[in-house]
Amino acid sequence: MGLFDKLRRRKKEHVTAGGAVHTAPYSETIVGFVLLEHEDCNFDHFISTMKNEWNIEIEERPEEGNLFFEVHGMQVVCAHINAPIPDHEVEENAKLNVLWRDAVQVTSRHQSQIIVSVLNATDAIQAHILFTQTASALLQLDHALAIYMAPLVVEAGQYVDISRGIKEQELPVSLWIFIGLFQSPEGASAYTYGLRNFGKEEMEITHSAKPLSEVFEMMYMTATYVIENDVTLHDGETLGFSAEQKLPINRSEGISTEGSSLKIGF
Repeated sequence: MGLFDKLRRRKKEHVTAGGAVHTAPYSETIVGFVLLEHEDCNFDHFISTMKNEWNIEIEERPEEGNLFFEVHGMQVVCAHINAPIPDHEVEENAKLNVLWRDAVQVTSRHQSQIIVSVLNATDAIQAHILFTQTASALLQLDHALAIYMAPLVVEAGQYVDISRGIKEQELPVSLWIFIGLFQSPEGASAYTYGLRNFGKEEMEITHSAKPLSEVFEMMYMTATYVIENDVTLHDGETLGFSAEQKLPINRSEGISTEGSSLKIGF
């Protein structure tokens, strides 16, 4: 029986007391890839870390390199693959991480991967929190290098440090939303990737006269505001983080995103 055959079997077994199959309005599957420098994977260490770090007890044990467990009705799958991600896909995306200078060099050393998935969630925030807790524990394995959630690539230690903000009721938005940046003769631009996972529209700032660092800060603040407060921005509205600031919001075809996006005039 293959990995996803087992998964489908477990989903069929999850029924309500009345015998009906449980269906949830939030049905997205969250998937990421923990990159390992060696081919071994110590799931026992991971299980211990989940208990010590997040107080999550896992009674299940790995089978054939796969570990299945449930937390509050959500299903988690950790599948160890003894091969790197092909076609230099990670390295190409690592080039986009302007905050990690050695991203390409470090990620190119990965020899195996753990595919991490969270399924059967009813709430996007809770699903992403559980995913982050799981990934953070896996990234504390001795030879973990980074995590890859296309196009996001984050160094292991940084991911673990940021994830611990969950204990202080802080949402680690930077681990969930990719913010792309680029400079052109017309100005500084930024775009998001990942807001749709929370039922929100992707956002862009295009050709701003502001420095790239300020454009990044504005986009990060806006994405955090939208997710933390479950805010839906609309075409024609204005956005501001002070009494004087009123930035126009317009919906149009995306420039750096697929489909339409909300353009913030900044």
